[in-house]
Amino acid sequence: MAEQPHDNTITFKMILSPGHRARETLITTVLWVIYGYLWLPLASFVAWYFGIDVAYERVIKAGGPDELILLLLWFSIILLVVLLVVVSWSGLQYSRFRGDRERRTEHTVMDAVAERELWELDEATYARMKTRNVLTVSMDEDAHITEVRSVLATK
Repeated sequence: MAEQPHDNTITFKMILSPGHRARETLITTVLWVIYGYLWLPLASFVAWYFGIDVAYERVIKAGGPDELILLLLWFSIILLVVLLVVVSWSGLQYSRFRGDRERRTEHTVMDAVAERELWELDEATYARMKTRNVLTVSMDEDAHITEVRSVLATK
C-alpha cells in the first residue's frame, strides 16, 4: 500500500512563520469577502422583494404608517436582544478562557508500566505502539488487544 500524501502546513501550523500565517489569513479573508460580495445582488433582490410585500401589507392593508412604526420598533427590540445575548455570551467566554487558562481539564499521565499492564501488552508490542505513526490494532470479543501491526514508517 502506498503512503498517502499529507499536507504538513495544515497538520503542523507551528512550522509556519508568523508572517506566512498572517499572509495566509489575509488571503483567506479577502477571498471570503469577495465570495460574500458576489452574493449581494441575489440578497438585495430577495430583501427588496420581501420588503415590498411586508411594507405593502403593514402600511396599506393593516393600518398605515403607525403599524409600520410598531413593526420597526419590534424589529429593533428583537435585534437588541439578540445583540445583547451574543455580546454577553462572548464576554463570558472571553473572561473564562483568557490568558493561560486551558479549556480542558488536566489529567494525570499514566506511566509506561501501568499503561502496559492496563492493556495487557508485552514490552515489544508496547514499544512498537509508542514508536509508530499509524497502527492497526485487532481486538477479541472481550476488548483485549490480540495484534498490533504498523501501517506507516516510524517517526
